[in-house]
Amino acid sequence: MTSSVVPYNQYEAMNAYQRLRACLTSESTDSALAEIRTFLKIFPDVALAHNDLGVLYHRAGDSLLALAHYEKANRLQPNNPTIIKNLAEFYFVALNWTDDAIAMLTGLLEVYPDDFEILTALGTISKQVGRPDEARIFYRKALESDPGNQTLRSMLAELDGPVSAAEYRSAPVEQSSSSIPAFTLAQHQPTEDSEAQNLLELLQQNPRNGIAHNNLGLLRFRQGRFDEAAACYEKARQCDPLNALFQKNLADLYYTELGKTDEAIEIYTQLLKAHPKDTELLTSLAIISRANQLTEQARVFIKRVLELEPWNSDARDFLAGL
Repeated sequence: MTSSVVPYNQYEAMNAYQRLRACLTSESTDSALAEIRTFLKIFPDVALAHNDLGVLYHRAGDSLLALAHYEKANRLQPNNPTIIKNLAEFYFVALNWTDDAIAMLTGLLEVYPDDFEILTALGTISKQVGRPDEARIFYRKALESDPGNQTLRSMLAELDGPVSAAEYRSAPVEQSSSSIPAFTLAQHQPTEDSEAQNLLELLQQNPRNGIAHNNLGLLRFRQGRFDEAAACYEKARQCDPLNALFQKNLADLYYTELGKTDEAIEIYTQLLKAHPKDTELLTSLAIISRANQLTEQARVFIKRVLELEPWNSDARDFLAGL
């Protein structure tokens, strides 16, 4: 039984939900909350609408209502990975229910063993609760599916030091079990000075070592030495012009830190021709388009992301804000 004001079927409800999502263009959280609450008076059993309310209430700081709607969404659609991820994140971030979050995510990982978001979330939780070795396992596994992800590589670099994406493609990765692995002793981590010295020695031996130039760029970026980082990324690209990772790193730095928007766009668009399904590239172009008031272009790029990753809640929020 439902409490809707009129009878409906699930097909009709989901069509109405998709129309609602397309219309949620206001940046006002209060306005979006009001529209979804009205929608749920008519279609009270649409799990994704309750999930969206949970996101909005969490954003507004109302944890009790957020939890209620996340839980309702999970009851209505218990196998939806987006809903489970959001609920587990809320358990961990807002309620500090670490064991519950881990249980939900590891259960989901059994069904989606290569899911980037699940692996990353488990890595982050492991890191924050003082389990660096487990964090390494999950982060490295995530990098198998997205070896060019600079954010994740930076997080892993905090544990391991800079390592190239090429190594993640070829190196054996420890397999995570369905639960958090047992504690192991943390290895001694090299200092940034020693990392830099090692990389410089490698480049003395082989100045055409693109991976070493790239990793030195990562190190300089972490140190806030952005001009030096750009020089390193540029050298890496010269050594291996077809390496998408090197080009992404350079374009990201051009746009985020050096204000070279046109140069970044040129690199991103050229890469997109070779990698039309790369969601990281599509998202970067959507962000740049929005920043330059090119709303329609931003919408095209982010919709393509959602076609490739329908579960991507960040992309849905981005589209809703256009």
